[in-house]
Amino acid sequence: MKNLTIILSLILILSSCSTEPEFFTVSGEISNANGEKLYLVELQSNNTQILDSIILNEKGTFSFKGQTNIPKFYAIRTNNNNYLTLIINDLDQIHVTTNIDNLAENAIITGSNDSKNILLLRTKLEKSIEQLDSLADYYQSLIGSWKINQVKDSLKIVSQSIIDNHTNYTKEFIDKNKNSLSGLMALYQQIAPRRYVLSLDEDFEYFNMVDSSLMLRFPESEAVKSLHSQIEEFKRQKNITEEINAVIGIGNIAPDIVLPNPNGDTIALSSLRGKYVLIDFWASWCRPCRVENPNLVKSYEKYNSKGFEIFQVSLDKKKDAWINAISQDNLNWVHVSDLQYWNSVPARTYKVEGIPASFLIDKQGRIIAKNLRGDVLEAKLSELFN
Repeated sequence: MKNLTIILSLILILSSCSTEPEFFTVSGEISNANGEKLYLVELQSNNTQILDSIILNEKGTFSFKGQTNIPKFYAIRTNNNNYLTLIINDLDQIHVTTNIDNLAENAIITGSNDSKNILLLRTKLEKSIEQLDSLADYYQSLIGSWKINQVKDSLKIVSQSIIDNHTNYTKEFIDKNKNSLSGLMALYQQIAPRRYVLSLDEDFEYFNMVDSSLMLRFPESEAVKSLHSQIEEFKRQKNITEEINAVIGIGNIAPDIVLPNPNGDTIALSSLRGKYVLIDFWASWCRPCRVENPNLVKSYEKYNSKGFEIFQVSLDKKKDAWINAISQDNLNWVHVSDLQYWNSVPARTYKVEGIPASFLIDKQGRIIAKNLRGDVLEAKLSELFN
């Protein structure tokens, strides 16, 4: 029994000595920081949470600790414009050496490769932005000078080259870091206000790559779940668009519409084959539609004799209102309606979600353009008939 007690005591002592700390630490030195207040904050999807703060002494030393069971975005900052972003794992022991004037500039980070990577990414982005700003300043200085026309095209080429280089750098960065939150951060860089380096539509493969990798590794991460929701919504919208284009996409035969006119006579869209036809969805209660009608009248009067027709589908509910609007606006072309408002069968077939909405079809009934109005419609008709 005594031997058993000794063995258990030794196991307890050894276990105590080998126990790792169950928290991360962020420590370091910040020069020229005497009296400044430094914060440790967690960067959440829609919020910033202050976790701790410290008044820096003349040596600028600081130390924060915290707990997390998954990698998360954090930052040390003095104010909203002076910050250093970090990616912290559960047991990271991160050390930062920097200057109070700009926490990110020339910062030295040890203990976190992810944090070092996003600092490199930020530094590269800021350099690209600085180059673009310099070109913009030079262009502004030439306004009013005869030199501006000589350099305009070359400045545009150089600017695009800077953007392309940073875009390529970003894609290479994501390829190397798709399993890290640093790859997620790379997706959302802005080269200018509201101008992102990568586009979800054009660069979907990179968004999908990061989403697929991170959802396998960190499915409980709020940042990862936020990205995943965005990707899933994009896919849903893309599927809807593809379904719509399969029915009413450019080049497709326009679905036939067979409805009564104001006199009760049934008219089919397909009966107008051999003409260019504008299918126009409108209603008497639709102010933008009524404003556009005079433009349609001008186009109709100019091109009807050359083979142009308008097939106007009303989303009205009341027949009198429909007929009165036709008379008031002098609309002397084909009119049909089932008087079913937004439940109109043709409107649902053509996926109409707002009016006015229009589809221009050629002599064979194929859709060749959508939502042409005013001068844009006139230009298209001029191209077709002249």
